[in-house]
Amino acid sequence: MGIDNSEGSVHAEGGKRMSDLKVCNRCQYAWFSNVDSPVRCPSCGSHCWDKPVVPNECQICGHTWFPRTSGTPLRCPSCKTRSWNMGFSGSHTRATRPTKETATAESVMERYLSGKGCVKISMETGIPLSTVFRIVKSRVGKAEVVM
Repeated sequence: MGIDNSEGSVHAEGGKRMSDLKVCNRCQYAWFSNVDSPVRCPSCGSHCWDKPVVPNECQICGHTWFPRTSGTPLRCPSCKTRSWNMGFSGSHTRATRPTKETATAESVMERYLSGKGCVKISMETGIPLSTVFRIVKSRVGKAEVVM
């Protein structure tokens, strides 16, 4: 870098002004731009590249994500709940959900570990297959689930 006395500004290599240097707040990509306010980051494509990055955290499942827009998201992208940002007390977490759901999950896992598949458990208990699959997947992993 050197100082160009004719303009009195600091230049980077290639003749670009340092004032043209833009840094994306999301992916930390740095580039020189010919316009004052580029529409998006050339690396990650974010329209919010110049906005402060504030992650969202779901109060139900604990999932953390960065919003795509400046507005408040309607749902958590992980558990799909609309009450992801409700101010629950510290004792309200996914592990301490109502006992009915905990008992259901324990019943499903007990049957699964005894050798029954997700479809058979769903038929016997009347619990939707998607719910049974979600419970089993969260405990044993998707690759190992027996249908």
